[in-house]
Amino acid sequence: MTSEIKPSHVVESAGGIPYRWIADGIATGVDARAEKATKFAEDRASHSTSKRKRQKHKLPLTQAEIHFRAIITQLEVCLVHRPKYDDWSWPKGKLEEHESFRHAAIREMEEETGVPVALGPSIGEVEYPLNSEGKNSKHGKTGSKTGTIYTKHVVYWMAHPISAEAAKSQEQAVGTIRPAKTSEIDEVRWLTIPQARKLLSHPHDRDILDQFVDRIQEGALQAQKLIIVRHSKAVARKRWNGTDANRPIIPRGAAASFALNQELGCYAPQKLASSPWLRCMETLEPYAWHTGLEITQLPALTEDAFAADPDAAWQCVADVIDDLSTDTDATAAANRAVRAGTKAVVRISDNADPAGKPDDNAEGNKHSKNSDTTNKEDAVNGQTPNEAETTTPEDESTPKQYSRTTAICMHRPVIGGIFEHLRTMCASKSLAKQLIAKSPYMPTGNAVALFIVKDAEGPRIIDIQRMAPVVY
Repeated sequence: MTSEIKPSHVVESAGGIPYRWIADGIATGVDARAEKATKFAEDRASHSTSKRKRQKHKLPLTQAEIHFRAIITQLEVCLVHRPKYDDWSWPKGKLEEHESFRHAAIREMEEETGVPVALGPSIGEVEYPLNSEGKNSKHGKTGSKTGTIYTKHVVYWMAHPISAEAAKSQEQAVGTIRPAKTSEIDEVRWLTIPQARKLLSHPHDRDILDQFVDRIQEGALQAQKLIIVRHSKAVARKRWNGTDANRPIIPRGAAASFALNQELGCYAPQKLASSPWLRCMETLEPYAWHTGLEITQLPALTEDAFAADPDAAWQCVADVIDDLSTDTDATAAANRAVRAGTKAVVRISDNADPAGKPDDNAEGNKHSKNSDTTNKEDAVNGQTPNEAETTTPEDESTPKQYSRTTAICMHRPVIGGIFEHLRTMCASKSLAKQLIAKSPYMPTGNAVALFIVKDAEGPRIIDIQRMAPVVY
């Protein structure tokens, strides 16, 4: 006898993991954090290879492992405390009416942490029974009358702080965001990743942290954002008596452009570029008007120019990608932080004996005993022995614009040609398939955000996020 499947009511929510570098890499207590980062990395490695035969002696660290541990040493993530449930979790919340997941994510993160953020690569999704909110219960909530099962679905992003200037521009595009009430969030803490893992109250939040760390190992912290926009719906060619270059968008297209403005704001673009033809310029004008940004015209991206020279159109986009990878004050600050962490990790590694055990007499490991015995109370306080000084107050000189973002608006045929090149840059076949290979490539008024990491082998795309305007 088969059991009847009950309908499910899903509460849609969004949030993320805000992250930042510790005091520009200058903060003290780096060695103590490096010991915890080393233990975190070793525990993670031993868990992933638990079924394999373990090495009797630890092998020398590779450059990739040193770099990863250096990042863990110098990175902080943000947790919030909910007094209603007396738990520590990631900032998140329910979607409001006519709101997209990405807009809900940045709204909830700023409401609950007080820090304006821009979205980075996606992390993952979780779904759990609604009545297990704040506890570890696995039993679903069933309506007494309808027999409906209530579940909560949460989508998470990486998110980085943005500068005060960028936050002011973002507010014009996405709307004013008010702080959460103290009855909802009464405490916010920035902690290292090992500390955060100890403090998190729920297994699914620790799963999201694991996926966040996986993203770090992909290079997501260095990812720059390129947003490709297809212009909004324009007047049909057969109904337009003027030149194709002057064909405008229709009222429905204007509504989509205005709504897309809010979605673009979630990524906080600092540069706008477009084909000089009217329908492309009009699509980006709402965001340009709200933020005060100028739109750079790229003649190589018009339909006629692309038909005459497709390679020139791609070179134009390739130049934009190269510009994204240029170092800024913020990327330089991140590099300094990683260098400080690298030195500490190398000291810890060099002071270990062949069996991988720290030398208690080594200066770089003088806090190892305290580090290994840190209990949950230490993590709750956000500090560990000899590490209370690791977090220093932020000042106005600390850069907060962690990555560059450029949005480019172009035409359907041009998008098809550009996608051909971009598919070869994708880190996986599944990502490449998201850049559709047949016309129309994406609907009018839609956009796609590409997260690009540049390494020794050249630029590669590690994440793709499609966005559609919410028109109502």
